Formats: sequence, structure tokens, C-alpha cells
Amino acid sequence: MEASAAAPGSGGDRIGALPDGVLEDILGFLPAQDAVRTCVLARRWRHLWKSAKALRVFGGDGKFLGSVEEIREFVDYLLLSRGGAPLDTFEIRFGNFGDSSFLGFSNEDLPSLKIWSWYGVARKARVVSLRLHNDFEGFHALPELGVLPLVSRHLTRLELHGVGVYSSFPDFSCCRALEHLEFNKCEFKLVNKISSDSLKYLSISDSVCGFYDSFRTHICAPNLVSLRLDEVYGVTPVLETMPSLVEAFVRIPEQCLDQCKQWHTNYWDCDCKSCDNRCNSGDGHGYYVLLKGLSEAKKLALFSYPETYIFKRDLRCCPTFSKLKSLLLNNYWSEPDDLRALACILKHSPILEELTLHLFLEVPKNVEEMKGSPDPTELSADISEFLQTVKVKCEVFDEDVHNVLKFLRKHGIRLYDYHNESGRLMFLSLVFVVKIG
Repeated sequence: MEASAAAPGSGGDRIGALPDGVLEDILGFLPAQDAVRTCVLARRWRHLWKSAKALRVFGGDGKFLGSVEEIREFVDYLLLSRGGAPLDTFEIRFGNFGDSSFLGFSNEDLPSLKIWSWYGVARKARVVSLRLHNDFEGFHALPELGVLPLVSRHLTRLELHGVGVYSSFPDFSCCRALEHLEFNKCEFKLVNKISSDSLKYLSISDSVCGFYDSFRTHICAPNLVSLRLDEVYGVTPVLETMPSLVEAFVRIPEQCLDQCKQWHTNYWDCDCKSCDNRCNSGDGHGYYVLLKGLSEAKKLALFSYPETYIFKRDLRCCPTFSKLKSLLLNNYWSEPDDLRALACILKHSPILEELTLHLFLEVPKNVEEMKGSPDPTELSADISEFLQTVKVKCEVFDEDVHNVLKFLRKHGIRLYDYHNESGRLMFLSLVFVVKIG
């Protein structure tokens, strides 16, 4: 009598004994090129790849199918062969094809890229990821994905890298399951609003927003939980109310267009038109760009460069951060010498528990760290009574650092220990304490 299954260690085809559905899941973890190759394993495998639950197409950077012609022929055949088979995940990742044109594709090929990109949406994929090589020098050449809003009842995660985002495309009101959205090295052009009621996580990094536009793009995501705006070049977008926001990281780059034309670090004393132009505000009437939308967060990291005015402009009518417990700031907030920006945001953070100050613009190789806590008997009324921990990190102990330490000491916050890069604990010397006291 034949054994119904291969015994352990007998060398039988254990993978082949799995049901078709499981094999289709396994094939989905392979690059599409490798998944197709399994058709030669046995008769049963001949068509399994056509029903893989995930489709991952990689090309360029010297990988298999390294030429544009091979990619075009393969992808067209691949999608045609799959027919209407549903997908869970669809990923396209194209590296550098070594051509001076975008990705090595000609203008005639760009419609194909658009069709391939949204194949996954048409096949009810929950996850769609499109990553195209971008050297960050030719945003005008980025392929655009259409100007009409995307429509999908199934899409939960969308990742776009190296594409042009134009007009009404980022209106995701018809993608009611979408919760995770990422843009990296993208260009936003003529985009009035990025909107979604279902979105929980949004990241925009190394991208250009409204470089040639005369208005600011608005971000409307009332149920957002986590936000990351990391070096958005051009014009800073406006954040609308986000009552569910838990954490946010915002870094305004040095190349941002929202700069004082007089390079004035003290925004309150600057009267140049570049800072007070009506179109520089969120709605043209002098209201907020960023801080009002961030005011419901529990955890914030806010970085900028001295010449940019967005944060300091918002501070003129500073909102109250009624839920904020953890705050991370860079040295933008400690200029000018009176530390007015730092004092303002601390005054409007009534339940703050943790404050961290990075007194540098770029993270240095060697970081010195000081820690401290408030003295309840000396704590200023302008500082949260719930503040427990204060950390100050810097590269060197210069005059700017001394000014910050004096400010903290004035408000009843003592820094009592010091860590150098090796992690060794040392107490602040008497000379240093006297200098900042």
C-alpha cells in the first residue's frame, strides 16, 4: 500500500503537497520574474504563478530584466496572462537603467507606466507600491499618474516614490479603506488638497510641493494618527484640523521657499513683505499654516532652519497644545538670544512631560547630552507643572548653549548630569554651573 504522504526525512515533495492557495501565497513573496520561472518545475506549476496573491515587478540597477525593452515586454505579457485574477499586493520597483532619459523610458512609454501602476487598483489590491528611480534633479520629467481622483473600495496602503502628483489625483475620498499613504521624492503640482477621511498615517518626504503655484496645498485628514513631513521643498502645505493626531514629525528644509528675504532670524522684528504676504498664510488672512493642525498631537518633533518663517509666523497667534506630552525641538527654537519661540511654545503646552532640545541643525558626529528636571519650588508658571524630564543635546558648549541653559535655569529647570559620546556619566563642574546660574 502506498503511503498517503511523504514521511519526515524521506525527501518527498513537501512543498508540492501544499494546497494551491498556499502555493499562490508563497509565490507572491517572490519577484515576478522568479515566480514565472516556477512554471518549468512540473505540470501542476505551469499556471500557478498567474494566480499569485502578490505581484512584485523589479527592474533596473543591473538586475534581471535590466533593459527597458525587456521590462516592457515582460510586464505586458505578465499582466495579460494573469487576466482578471485578484491581487492582495502589487509592487513595481524600477531602478536606474543607465539612460539620460527618465528611467530609460521614452515619452511613448509613460502611458504604459501609468497603466501598469493602476493595474493593482483594478484588481482590488489592498497594497499598491510604486517606486521609480529619481535622482532628485529632474522633477519636471516625473511620470504623472493622472489628474482624476483615485477610486478603490479595497486599497488600504499606497506608497508612491518618484512620481508626479497633479491636480485632483490626491483626493482620496473615494478610497474609504485607505489608511496608510506615503509620498517620497514626488512633485505636487496644482494640487489644492490632499484629502482622506479614512487616513491614519501620512508621510511626505524629500518632495516638492507647489514650487510653481501661487497657493498652498491643504492637507485634510481629520482622522490622521501619525504625520511625517520631512523636507518638503517649495511651499509648505497647510495642515487642517486633525483631532485624532497622536504624533507628528515636521522638518522644514533649508531650501524651502518660505524664507525671509532679509534673512532675519528674529521674525517678530522683521517687516519685509516676504514674511507678511497674505498668500504666505494658511487661508490668506494671516492664520496658521502648521501649528493649528498640530495642536492636538501628544508627541511632536519640530525642526527648521533660522531663515524660514513658518513656525515663528504661526506663533504670533500660538494655539494651545492641550494634549502635548513629548516635545522635540532643534536650535531653530533657541534663536534669537531671547528664545522667544521656545518660551512661547512651552507656555502653550500645559501638560508637557518631556522636553528634548537638539541644539544643532544637522546631527553631528559627536553629541554631548545633559539631562535634568524641574525644581517644583522654583518652576515658572509658564512651564507645565507636569514636566518631568528635560534633555539638551549639543555638539559643543558654546554661547548659544549657555543661553539655553540660562533660560531653563531661569524657569526652574536644573540640568544635573552630563553624558559624553561614550556614555560615561559626569557631573557638571562647579565652574560651568556658576556660568549658567
